[in-house]
Amino acid sequence: MSLSTRRRAIYTGLAGHFSEEELLPLLWLWETKYSEKPSFALNGFLAEIAALSERKLERARLYRELVGALSGPVSQLLPDPEARLQAWRRKHGVVAPKSAANATPDDQARETFEALADALFGLIDPERLPQLCQQAANNLNSLRTDAGVRLRLRSWLDQYGRLGAAGLELDHLRMLLNLIYIGLCELLGPVLADQALTRAVQQVERLGLPMSPQKLL
Repeated sequence: MSLSTRRRAIYTGLAGHFSEEELLPLLWLWETKYSEKPSFALNGFLAEIAALSERKLERARLYRELVGALSGPVSQLLPDPEARLQAWRRKHGVVAPKSAANATPDDQARETFEALADALFGLIDPERLPQLCQQAANNLNSLRTDAGVRLRLRSWLDQYGRLGAAGLELDHLRMLLNLIYIGLCELLGPVLADQALTRAVQQVERLGLPMSPQKLL
């Protein structure tokens, strides 16, 4: 799951409990300390929120809502608040996490690919997602690459993208996106596949990520 999608999930989970003015510093806290940690670290995040807000929170309920947003359909998440968060950072003289600021081209490619995969999979009936990934995996042997790369691509497809794209380079991500597109064509037909890809690309372009999704096509 991309940083953008994770941020959307955290924003969605918190939005019903805090005002916009309160949300932005909480998102910055999550982005700085918790964005790269597993879901169980959300307990620490909520403990910090309780200390900062100085009010009683239904932490068990809030935890369930955050986990639900992180594991649920991307289509149900609120839009990425990155633009407002960026303005808040400038106003308060703080910067984005070092990992984002020092991202390499491959890091940027992985972030954009994960956002694009999230957007594409969000347009597919969840019951058909296993079929899509299986069809994509069936074409792995046609790739002109070494067995190790094919194994990593298969692992990604077997987990429907939940593993993330760590370790995959730009060329590998282009291969993987092409496999997914071929699977979409087999599943939906070329016309609907093109429409889905176009919609997903447009969604990701609106996020304003450092690397355009067009560079993956």
